[in-house]
Amino acid sequence: MPREELDPALTPDVEKDPVVAALAHAPGKIWGWILAYGIFLLVLGLLILTNPIATGVATGIIVGITLLLYGVAAIAAGATSMAHRGRWVEIALGVLALIAGLFALFNPVVGALSLVWAIGAWLGIAGVLQIAWALKASHDRGWRLFMGALDLVLGLILLFSSPATGLAFLAVILMISFAVRGVFLIVLALGMRKVGNAVRSRL
Repeated sequence: MPREELDPALTPDVEKDPVVAALAHAPGKIWGWILAYGIFLLVLGLLILTNPIATGVATGIIVGITLLLYGVAAIAAGATSMAHRGRWVEIALGVLALIAGLFALFNPVVGALSLVWAIGAWLGIAGVLQIAWALKASHDRGWRLFMGALDLVLGLILLFSSPATGLAFLAVILMISFAVRGVFLIVLALGMRKVGNAVRSRL
């Protein structure tokens, strides 16, 4: 079978991709869970955008719950469906989100400036982590570099903006980060499905 039929959006050397072996044994479980994870992040991004963040206590509660949901999902994905692809970076991103979410949730009246800085720091650290991982990775390098650079830029915007500006754009910034990650995971899942079908056809 020609290389191009086996190479959707995963890697130019798909035969050496560690996920291919796993797809041969449990293709539906892997790509299906990653697809669900991607859709979940898209929905999460849309929900936070359609519920503009208010001022005061509501700010910390909404942001905290959103980050906790993402953190749990990221850790679960890293331990299961993403085990063959970016396991540790996904778990690390989930842990960072949990820390930021707990900070926002248990300190809802901490103040607008502190909340904006906390989310900015989370995005900045997550961006640096993804860029560092992408530079050493052999798979999904382009996507990871793009998502890392995007999160870093979004984090810097929050860190260097005024409290009023940061709060005004906080929902949009979180939505962008979640939506881009969701699109990446959906593209990855569909690509893995295509590879899985090709692998099964060769068995």
